[in-house]
Amino acid sequence: MGVQIRRGGSADDVNAIARINGEVFEPEYGMAPSFAADMAVQLAELRRSGWPRDGEGCWIAELDGRAVGGVTLRDLGHGLARLGHLALRREARGTGAGRRLFDTVVEAARAAGYERLELMTFSDLVDAREIYRRGGFELIASEHVVRWGRELEWERWELAL
Repeated sequence: MGVQIRRGGSADDVNAIARINGEVFEPEYGMAPSFAADMAVQLAELRRSGWPRDGEGCWIAELDGRAVGGVTLRDLGHGLARLGHLALRREARGTGAGRRLFDTVVEAARAAGYERLELMTFSDLVDAREIYRRGGFELIASEHVVRWGRELEWERWELAL
């Protein structure tokens, strides 16, 4: 049947996104266990703030009814939204699910009337960065940081919608 993309937003969906982020980034990119904890805290804070409001949300990629990926969209104010928490489990890679999650959240941002969309990432994510570049995002800023137990080139990308 393949991977299906659905609109989410429940506590279970948010927990799945945090869990998937930890399962992907800790072993594959050498992030400390604090990475998954930080993602869980970020998402819990979003939920406590009343997220998702109109124009915000999350999308879940499912394979055989199991969450294998996700992404969030958050309003930052002044016409700016953030694409965040994009992660895809290994078993869903190569199916087009990552690209579909990306396209879905960009289209949702356009439909919500945002002027710009930003995302934060790091330079090791070569495949994801290529999707962002092909999708029209431009690298705006980069800085060398130590985060989650390792050195990173932390990047801010932006897309004019």
